[in-house]
Amino acid sequence: MTNNLTPVRHKYVALDALRGIAALMVIFQHFWEMNHPSDARFKPWLFFCAGHEAVILFFVLSGFVLMHQLRDYQLSDYGKFIGRRILRIYPAYYVALIFSGALLFIIRDYFPSALSGNNLTDWFYIWSKTNFDTPLWLGSISLISHEGSSLNVAVWSLFYEMWISVLFPFFIYALGRGGWLLRIVIVACLGFISIRLWQTGQFLNDPWQGIVYYLWYFLLGALLYTIHHRLRLLAQWWVLVIGCGLYFSNYLTYGMITNRLLHEVIIAGGCFIILLNGIYNKVLQAFLHNTILQFYGKISYSLYLFHLPVLYGLSYCLLRNGDNLVLVKVLTIMLATLVSWISYRYVEMGGIKYGKQLFGKAS
Repeated sequence: MTNNLTPVRHKYVALDALRGIAALMVIFQHFWEMNHPSDARFKPWLFFCAGHEAVILFFVLSGFVLMHQLRDYQLSDYGKFIGRRILRIYPAYYVALIFSGALLFIIRDYFPSALSGNNLTDWFYIWSKTNFDTPLWLGSISLISHEGSSLNVAVWSLFYEMWISVLFPFFIYALGRGGWLLRIVIVACLGFISIRLWQTGQFLNDPWQGIVYYLWYFLLGALLYTIHHRLRLLAQWWVLVIGCGLYFSNYLTYGMITNRLLHEVIIAGGCFIILLNGIYNKVLQAFLHNTILQFYGKISYSLYLFHLPVLYGLSYCLLRNGDNLVLVKVLTIMLATLVSWISYRYVEMGGIKYGKQLFGKAS
């Protein structure tokens, strides 16, 4: 019988493991934030808590993968692309929301006061304060807004993942079919819009304006796909060190980079270098081909979706005595891994298979 978790042998298989590493970093950041101020993690020895950096890596890597899928794109393929994309993202997302909501109903009698002896942050209690109203359900079901994020605060990135997926093929088509002048005009217009939105002071706070901002990271991934063969000479250990330094820059400088835009641009540069080395650096590739890392790469999307409901549920069940915080975190890794494996095998793979049947295979 075929093992559904056997790594798919494609040209960029080493990059799969980077998703797994990034998903684990998101988990460790949330472990930190449940009982510490978020910014207090910016110390070199806490680099494994770089969860926000991991989301930037997800965006750049998504741009790379989408560019690979769209390399022979025609406008007539748009419906098929979006159909496959919906069936890739939504099934596991819906199951995770239902899972989180069901857990919350089960423990609804465990009020925050029952955990008061654990010095948990306000961030942790967002879940228990979820209001099951119409805006929550509409936002959650459609992913058209940030409504419903209290059920799972990690899904904020899916808002951008889905909306940028809707827009991305048009940018790629225009940039790929037009001459150099049209490409300059498109990029210049996007840059002008970005600058104008930045001047309003809401560029990184308003979700709709944020679509333009995060689109740049997808385009950076697309650029890497287009020119990576020309940059293969940069797949050197010393370049990789520089890339890691950029990626973990806020940790190496003890959080001294206070400008969020500058911080994330630096991180994106590090992502670009790390991904390039993941394609060509033989030493890094050997590391990323590790069976455990490949496994977590495969289940990374489900792990991203399910780890918070698991963490919340275990916390409300086990933390009432005030002395099981480490145990909760260890059990969260174990149980979230199991739940994510089940989700990957039966939900994600089901959606992918159904998408291929309906719309044909992606490139």
